Amino acid sequence: MRISERQKHVGMKEGYCNICGCYGKLSKDHVPPKCAITLTKMLQKTVCETFRTSEPVRPVPARNGTVFYTICHTCNTKILSKYDPAVGDVVKKFKNKIDDYLKGRSYSNIIQVPVDALSYSKSMVGHILAATSQKDCMQPTVDSNFYTPLRNFILNDRDISSTHDIYYWFYPHRMNITAQSVAFKNGPYISINSLLYFFPIAFMITLKGTGIYPKHASKLDINQRTLIFNMTTENIESTTFPFIRLEGDQLFALDSGLTCVSYSLKN
Repeated sequence: MRISERQKHVGMKEGYCNICGCYGKLSKDHVPPKCAITLTKMLQKTVCETFRTSEPVRPVPARNGTVFYTICHTCNTKILSKYDPAVGDVVKKFKNKIDDYLKGRSYSNIIQVPVDALSYSKSMVGHILAATSQKDCMQPTVDSNFYTPLRNFILNDRDISSTHDIYYWFYPHRMNITAQSVAFKNGPYISINSLLYFFPIAFMITLKGTGIYPKHASKLDINQRTLIFNMTTENIESTTFPFIRLEGDQLFALDSGLTCVSYSLKN
């Protein structure tokens, strides 16, 4: 049985930070952030090994949650850690409301959760930037219309609403998914997506005006004060978008080294 490709993208401890671009020692970043999950032993594969192959693949173990050595200590502990509590707060409140919904204490399939949307977005975008192959850290960062505005959003408080759209929805699965630069084609439309999914929220970034997303997704404005989740099961098969059953001329393309699916040993 072959070993997951993930083994090729871990292990380096020095390189270029994938947020600020500085060269030096790389810091351990938990993705999702520690405050939003219970740390436990995990198994890791790539997206294609999880969704698109029938060949048995031996996963790569992670001892204490999924971590990436792709950003520097300053970006990790002095920038992202400042915004992470906003993610932890949303996840805690959302889980409580899901529990009320499942136990019949609430009957609406629309759940609203208060949010500091700017801090929440900065944390999620920062961890998406961190969730990449360590090969990206071997060379200096280069300017791109997708990633440069995201880095500036984290470092310089620049608004990304003129360059990117953010979508989110209820994510009912226990496996965590991270992926960068996934191209999805649906008929004549093509979008480039980077994403971070973990229970109970899917968070996806696209270039402005080009997004393809599930029907029950909501668009996020960094000035809003509430996240709104449609809990309908009608579109349950699309909750792992873009890694879904393809129809017609739909297709997606990706670099498998820029993806990771992790799941608990208990599952």
